[in-house]
Amino acid sequence: MKTKDTKTGRPAKLPAVDLTQVEIIASLGLTDEEIAVVLGISPRTLNYWKKNPDFLQSLKRGKLKADFQIIKSLYEKAKGGDVTAMIFWLKNRQSDRWRDRHDVQMPGVENALYELSEKFLPAVKRGGAKNPGRGHEPR
Repeated sequence: MKTKDTKTGRPAKLPAVDLTQVEIIASLGLTDEEIAVVLGISPRTLNYWKKNPDFLQSLKRGKLKADFQIIKSLYEKAKGGDVTAMIFWLKNRQSDRWRDRHDVQMPGVENALYELSEKFLPAVKRGGAKNPGRGHEPR
């Protein structure tokens, strides 16, 4: 019979993990799957370890360091006149002003399209009025 103090299963590797190393590995810009490979664990185990606040903070700090390096590099390229970097920066930092797609509201357009389809659809269904609006068919 098992008592409360009996531990079962394989012991977790987490206590032996060097959190400074975890931060350094994460700062290389690796994905979680790649980090797991470097640590010699499965991605599932990595996700389990993320429940430990200290481990999670080390991982997040490392990933932020990698992100900051890219942000700094992109910023320097944009300042140096790289038009692509400028556009990318503005589209992501001020997307409401610089995105390619703008939502334009045009009141009444839907109603006008519906009215046009109601007007010309019967003629199209009959096979007539191949050029509706001109009043005659092309020769």
